[in-house]
Amino acid sequence: MARQAYIDASLCDGQADCQAMRVCPTGSILREEEDEPWFIAPTCLGCGRCLTACDRKAIRLI
Repeated sequence: MARQAYIDASLCDGQADCQAMRVCPTGSILREEEDEPWFIAPTCLGCGRCLTACDRKAIRLI
């Protein structure tokens, strides 16, 4: 079973300058509205690049 990233919304501050979003090779880190927490789309490959890029440590692989 493939892993997928998950963002804990209680730790994500929703800042526009999301480093994890920038390193995602599939563009799977999204949000619906400005200042809302980011979330992971089903297109996530589970590569883990976002884990080290997130300075809030809000992302986990499940």
